Amino acid sequence: MNRFLWLIRREMWEHKAIWIAPAIVIACLFVLLLVSRAHLGYDVGMSFEDIPRDGQIRLHLLAYSIVTMIIFLVMGIVGFFYCIDSLYADRADRSVLFWKSLPLSDAETVLSKFATGAVVVPLVAAAGSVIAEVAVGGGLMAKLAISGEYAGLWLHPQALLGGALAAIICCVTAILWYAPLVAYLMLVSAWAPRAPFLWAVLPPIAAMVLETVVMQTSYVRDFIAGRLLGAYEALATRGANGGTGEEVNGLAALAERLGKVDWQGRVAHFFASPDLWLGVVAAGLLLAAAMWVRRYRGENS
Repeated sequence: MNRFLWLIRREMWEHKAIWIAPAIVIACLFVLLLVSRAHLGYDVGMSFEDIPRDGQIRLHLLAYSIVTMIIFLVMGIVGFFYCIDSLYADRADRSVLFWKSLPLSDAETVLSKFATGAVVVPLVAAAGSVIAEVAVGGGLMAKLAISGEYAGLWLHPQALLGGALAAIICCVTAILWYAPLVAYLMLVSAWAPRAPFLWAVLPPIAAMVLETVVMQTSYVRDFIAGRLLGAYEALATRGANGGTGEEVNGLAALAERLGKVDWQGRVAHFFASPDLWLGVVAAGLLLAAAMWVRRYRGENS
């Protein structure tokens, strides 16, 4: 176990973007907060402080959820490039020969890189999201208070705990839902003779174009879009208007609509989805293939 943890530490040391990227995003959000003018409320005859406390907390949670999505989106990009380069770089610089000389199996190496891309990256994103929520919430609350405006409940324990819970849910969701994507990218990284990015991206694009031209269908496109965006669509606030199709005008109306969303039902439905667990099984098969490819193609660049 200690050896496996050291392998993960090695990945963190060699790929500093995993922990530098969220720090840069947090700094950018905080700078944007300082240089921008904060407005709370719309011209709808009701100020923000007139909204009930529960409604205010829901709006703060929505803002924290947006911050969380930004962090996870950036970390998703970082994770993509990490996975696509994870096994290819060892072959490209011949360092795979050094690692094969150590008492480390291909399974340990591949699993440590998979754990870094599929687990560590979402965990770092979740931690960065919580820090960003506190920084943005505290900074905005202080800025509004100094300017004499209503500061809201940005640092209310219920709002902070709700934001942290949203980050944890996104973390667990990303780990499970994107596991097959991470495994696929690692398989391509282990196999590609060169330019693994193109080998990872071009075949799905070619399959979508070929299906559209030949069969006039979009199954491949829908499958790829669902795998890339399905997790966020399941947990997003789309449908916060209760499915009535009514336009949401003003913060008070938005807070009321958010209160009607069955968040627990959405999360439970997501984790009961067959697509989720079939993807986990597919991730295991793709990882096994990546281990096999690394073992017999390790010395090739």
